Amino acid sequence: MTDKLWGGRFDEDITTEVLEYTLTTDVDVRLVFADLWQDIAHVLMLGRRNIIPEQHARAILGALLRLWELHERGELTLRPELEDVHFNIEQMVIEDLGRETGGHMHTARSRNDQVSTDARMYLRRVHLDAVSANLALVEELLSFPEEDLLAILPGYTHSQAAQPVSVGFWKTAHASMLLRDVRRLRGAYERADESALGACALAGTSFPLDRELTARLLGFGAVLSHALDATSARDYLIEGAAAFALGSNNLSRMAEEIVLWSGHEYSLVEVPDAYATGSSIMPQKKNPVVAELTRGRAGRTAGTLVQLLTMAKGVTLGYSCDLQDDKPFLWNAIDTYLSTLRIVAGQTRGLRFDSKRGEDLCWDNFSTATELANHLVSEHGLPFREAHHVSGSLVSALIKRGSTLRDTAASAEILAGLGHPVEEAVLAHIFDPRTAVTSYTSPGGTSPRSVEAVRGELRAAVREHGRWLEETRQRLETAHTLTLQAARQIAEGAELAKTLDAVAAELPALHGSAALTTP
Repeated sequence: MTDKLWGGRFDEDITTEVLEYTLTTDVDVRLVFADLWQDIAHVLMLGRRNIIPEQHARAILGALLRLWELHERGELTLRPELEDVHFNIEQMVIEDLGRETGGHMHTARSRNDQVSTDARMYLRRVHLDAVSANLALVEELLSFPEEDLLAILPGYTHSQAAQPVSVGFWKTAHASMLLRDVRRLRGAYERADESALGACALAGTSFPLDRELTARLLGFGAVLSHALDATSARDYLIEGAAAFALGSNNLSRMAEEIVLWSGHEYSLVEVPDAYATGSSIMPQKKNPVVAELTRGRAGRTAGTLVQLLTMAKGVTLGYSCDLQDDKPFLWNAIDTYLSTLRIVAGQTRGLRFDSKRGEDLCWDNFSTATELANHLVSEHGLPFREAHHVSGSLVSALIKRGSTLRDTAASAEILAGLGHPVEEAVLAHIFDPRTAVTSYTSPGGTSPRSVEAVRGELRAAVREHGRWLEETRQRLETAHTLTLQAARQIAEGAELAKTLDAVAAELPALHGSAALTTP
């Protein structure tokens, strides 16, 4: 008979090859804090419901607290032969207390609801860290000086110069995108913030569990009420991966602009020296490697999303080992996304834009031709389609002469020949890229007033998200502190029911049933 904790049914042990193929201890290291916290909450509930004797609950809590202290010191090591974090901790408790006492810890629980609960607890931390990192990057983008409101850049459509914009306009655009990522992360947090603990293997249990108590001890906002759904669901992981992939894509789009614009042909922006490297053979080179890697590593998060969707699509309800293949890929996506957010924030702080070069490109690329069309509509009464045709004819004629809109004398001559004369002084004004940027006063436009209005809205959103982040972290910290407080007091001899009831009165309340409140 095998000596595995599940070994009663088996006459021989798995081979070393099978163990190495199936074990998860290398990726479960991140879940140790969650598994220990969950074990403590579960044992507190078992004792309060008299499912296990109080003396056993007290002893198990003492053993778990000793393991917690080892973990805090970085001295708790998972043993591969014990397969996963759950069996490791249970075996450590049994080795400490003996099976007669430690063997009670796994009562009314399965690795199926354990792993889902652990993963949800870990993802809550990740989502909060990602919200924090996004807000820090948004703050960098929004902290531009007043002169950036009229620091000119060409705006692009179809990768060709379109209309003039400003550095402030560009930065607020990316800040706006990133705040949608924050909203997605908050939504993913909400779906992860549902306790699966107590669902057991898939069908619940005959023991009189208090799932709401364990959910509150673990800081969850809701209980995922259906046992089969609770142990089967992986959509909360996939939703998280989707949020990371979309966020990485948004970072990649900003990086693409920085890579292009830092090249000599554009010369619109220079990245800080600390975020670039040189060439091994070409001494003149300054390569924007952080921006390039930001583009490339977006592929990791996109690949993780596809892998998780593929992994889950053919798995029926009820746990299957296919599902344990989620974490190696997801952990990599998490590390990639968080590290990219943080390094992009540092790079953004040091970006140096060349407004003079931006203005030159706007002049040379006819970026204000639309302003002539608008002038002909508003001052000459032309239909826009006719004004558009006249402006296009002017551009065509100037290109044939090898000239640009800077040549206002030629422009006035050509327009007169087209039957729509405009004074040269007027053309000099409306063709100026700064005039165009200033004149777009519509909500969300390029004018300094419009950009400042948007910046105010975005900063208000940052403050609201920041309050939510602080309150949510405080909720988790409160639950964690109170759970360990109750465990320590009971382990030291305090009456279990009285102590736990007092602590439970201070725990954060649930938001409600997940089945009822989750959209």
